[in-house]
Amino acid sequence: MDFELTEKQRTLEKIAHDFAENEIRPVVLEREKIQDPVERFPWDILEKGSKMGLRTLSISEEKGGGGANILDLCIVGEEIAWGDLGIAVTFDQTWKVIHFLDRVWNEEQRSRYLPAFLEDHRFHLAVGMTEPSVGSENFYPHNDPDLGVKTSATKNGDNWVINGKKHYISNGGISKLYTLVTRTDPKVGVSEGVTYFMVSPDMDGFTIGEIHEKMGQRLSQNAELIFKDCLVSDSNRITEIGGGVKARSGSFSRGSVIESAATALGPARAAYEDAVKHAHNRIQGGKPIIEHQGVGFMLADCYIDYQAARQTLHYAAYMAMRDEGYDPKLGYMAKVFGSEACFRIAKRSMEVWGGKGYMTEAPMEKYLRDVTSFLHSAGTNEAQRVRSMPYL
Repeated sequence: MDFELTEKQRTLEKIAHDFAENEIRPVVLEREKIQDPVERFPWDILEKGSKMGLRTLSISEEKGGGGANILDLCIVGEEIAWGDLGIAVTFDQTWKVIHFLDRVWNEEQRSRYLPAFLEDHRFHLAVGMTEPSVGSENFYPHNDPDLGVKTSATKNGDNWVINGKKHYISNGGISKLYTLVTRTDPKVGVSEGVTYFMVSPDMDGFTIGEIHEKMGQRLSQNAELIFKDCLVSDSNRITEIGGGVKARSGSFSRGSVIESAATALGPARAAYEDAVKHAHNRIQGGKPIIEHQGVGFMLADCYIDYQAARQTLHYAAYMAMRDEGYDPKLGYMAKVFGSEACFRIAKRSMEVWGGKGYMTEAPMEKYLRDVTSFLHSAGTNEAQRVRSMPYL
């Protein structure tokens, strides 16, 4: 593996960094304070990013997108998240879902949705998986009919009737198309009983419920999806009946959790950089606190964690793009190590700031709130450890 970024990756990195520096950072702290989640949502910033080509990065160049691979998206996601993690997560969800849809769509479905997706700067995407009683259970290596997805899809002629509730859904309430995970056969486990559909907010029987308020990622939106006798045409089914789990296998599934975790590098790096600046400027004991060994050790540990996490995630992304020799636990463990390292960085960086770091006037508490989300987001770290166990 060549550790040098390609020319394309350096270009994408600069575009994303400049976008974060010029469009996100100047407004993010005040924007976060807006109480109404609908008013707070940064449509203006997302539209600017979309016009720069960021929203459509994961679509191939031949089909009108940016042609970014998994590693490219890790690099771009980190830079946007250096500006704000919530905005990066909004883009990342769309990258992952359109990558999946473009792989499973038939030609009629692609012609129906892809042109609109490419043209509409507010066309974001989401996956409806997590439910009030089912979260990490969806990731465990089991096949018990009583476990996993509960939202049901029942065949009715050429249509399906969907009932159930999803919650904590990233991009919930702002997406124009949802990939919905349903149980089509309750008598078998998830590996054979789950089917995926596309649903849109204008369908009868589909409503957006509560918009969840979060302590971090406040510029992304998470919401409930409620289905009550929602009638969906079979033409909106995107996997074989009972073939949802199989359809998610391959490079998409590998890259999904890695790309997500890579966004946490952004606020962790920002926290470290701000801690270094503060340590040079803050005078205690007659000298800058960076010259005190205890502070120096904390900053050194931050840098070690950042470089180790970044290289682990990049290596996992590189290997995820290869069919030969891929070890599935690489992605799971990269997510675990990366997210926990980023949490340690943000926590130590706040400590370097002392009492001021705990105050909302300083940026440190935001970084810590944001990185905490990835200890459970994209599957809890405990679930990722369980997923890796068969490959140990």
